[in-house]
Amino acid sequence: MNNEKWNEIYFLLSENIRTDISESDFEQNVIQALRVLDWKEFLGDIQIRPSFQIGASNRIMPDFVINSYEKKNLFVIEIKQPSIPLNTNFQQQLFSYMRQLRLQYGVLIGQVIQVFYDGDLTDHDDPVLLETIEFKKDNLKGQKFVELFSKENFSNDLLQSFTLNSLKKINRKADQKKLHQKIISTNYQSEILELIKQDFLNKYDAELIDNVLQEISINITAKNQTEIEKPKFQTEIQKKTENTSTRDKTKYIINGNGKRLPKNRFVLELVRAYLKEKPTDFETLKKVFRDEYQGSTGVINKLDLIETKYANKSNKRHFTGNDEILVSKDNIKFVVSTEWGKGNVNNIVDLARKEGFEIKEV
Repeated sequence: MNNEKWNEIYFLLSENIRTDISESDFEQNVIQALRVLDWKEFLGDIQIRPSFQIGASNRIMPDFVINSYEKKNLFVIEIKQPSIPLNTNFQQQLFSYMRQLRLQYGVLIGQVIQVFYDGDLTDHDDPVLLETIEFKKDNLKGQKFVELFSKENFSNDLLQSFTLNSLKKINRKADQKKLHQKIISTNYQSEILELIKQDFLNKYDAELIDNVLQEISINITAKNQTEIEKPKFQTEIQKKTENTSTRDKTKYIINGNGKRLPKNRFVLELVRAYLKEKPTDFETLKKVFRDEYQGSTGVINKLDLIETKYANKSNKRHFTGNDEILVSKDNIKFVVSTEWGKGNVNNIVDLARKEGFEIKEV
């Protein structure tokens, strides 16, 4: 049944369309494909180009939002003309809708179908591409898409199981890269020599083997010199596990007040102290606490930006408690990044001392 439905979707969205079909005409085909999945516009399952109020003066208008029986938004769909390859600009547009509507799943439909996830199962800033589905007859990935996104079967539990399996497959790339690097590393050469020694100990004495091995050099190189694709993300659990053994536990005291602050709290309290001593507008603060001092998230960001960017995640990567939100001189609410380690906190220590603060490391 799933295969028959997929083949009909394939027919509607690929085989039976003109190569130069317009986006508006393609939209009608997508509506037919949604009907194949049993989503019906007259039942209120499908919102077509709905307009949502965002803030005081902004509105967004995604192509489709799919609703539950209770009229709860389930996932968002963005479509693009099939003659144009899907690109990062199209993806970012979909990501914006996912965040503004606080939806964990988004679907991009054009030359292919792409399924994205944004939630706590990953520790990635942007939504993660779970699957790319090509328009091919009898495509197993297409059949899985039908199973997951048909109205009859739609279930958060099924989607979560699919997401975890997809992430596990993607994370194998991280394991592959780590193993690859270990095997070709200089340190591993000595381990190989030891393995050779153990293999010959039942035939020769250890001194003889050592003498021979001293005359041998081991050099392992990759057949394909192109570096194995760097993984795009790590799960939160993996990241925490890998960082535990190497975590630097240095604490920081500002202006001799006696409070021993961990790295992220140190940065928060420093920004607070700076703002108290030198009331400053937000744009000037951004120039003082420059984004590159932190790296990926920036030192400080506007609160509304962070609430949107991490709408689907419990970890906002910033201090967002009521007593942690700061206000600049020009009344802009902003928050401080929590993402600090020994690799970037020294930038803030140096900045603090340059600005006249006494910083003691303990």
